[in-house]
Amino acid sequence: MTHRTPTAVIFVYGTLLSGMALSEALAGATFLGHGRADGVLYDLGCYPGLQAGMDTVYGELYAVDRARLARLDRIEGFDPHDWAGSLYLRRPVDVRPLDGGPLVAAHGYFYRAQARLTRSIPCGDYRRYRLEQSNGPQWYIAYGSNMSSARLRARLGHDRIGPVETGHLEGYALRFNKQAGDGGVYANLTYQGTGHHCPFVAYRLDLDDIHLLDVYEGEPDHYVRLGLPFPKADGHLGLGHVYVAAPERVIPDQTPDPNYLRHLRDGYAEHGFDPDALPSAPLP
Repeated sequence: MTHRTPTAVIFVYGTLLSGMALSEALAGATFLGHGRADGVLYDLGCYPGLQAGMDTVYGELYAVDRARLARLDRIEGFDPHDWAGSLYLRRPVDVRPLDGGPLVAAHGYFYRAQARLTRSIPCGDYRRYRLEQSNGPQWYIAYGSNMSSARLRARLGHDRIGPVETGHLEGYALRFNKQAGDGGVYANLTYQGTGHHCPFVAYRLDLDDIHLLDVYEGEPDHYVRLGLPFPKADGHLGLGHVYVAAPERVIPDQTPDPNYLRHLRDGYAEHGFDPDALPSAPLP
């Protein structure tokens, strides 16, 4: 995670997320990575609302200056001089970075109108929830062993994996720091900042297939499935499902099993990436 001393750190979980309707309000702000917080997320129609609670809510962390913070307050309908008349209240919230780092003291916007809180978002991730509400095939973003179509087909038990998009996730890196149940290590996607980019392959899958991958990935105890925007060949952003290691499973980087690494090399070669560009040793 990128570290700097900001005016404030904001935890966003809804339409301010990257790729969502109001994300431009954070253009130019310093993205610090992904995190999770305690709370309950609710579907309010065109946007979600956060309430205090003991469920898990996933979002993004940004460092913002005073002027941008005031703009976000206006967008969220928060008046620091009139809490009773505000739509949302900006309150402190502790956020656990998904990269395994220490808790971050941030601010989040909590919805006030209790009467509208009737439909919760059980997965706690607004982008994933929006994907799951749509019909038809959905994008699945692979950056590890499932980049190999042979590996993916074997897991799904069929050949219906639809069109493919390939590219790089800017600011992200492939890490071998996800602890396996047998003591080994698997691939993980982490935000590292400017100068990093991670190759990916996005497949079109039915939601039932993605639910099957949940089993393989040990979701949510080993990997957490989140929604994430990705660049498409036509210049637009797509939104897909991606598996990121749960922070409790993040360990220092290690060298993966050669058989596991072979799947990655096969996937890289299949989709035009250089297999020799794969990390050959743990990152410092």
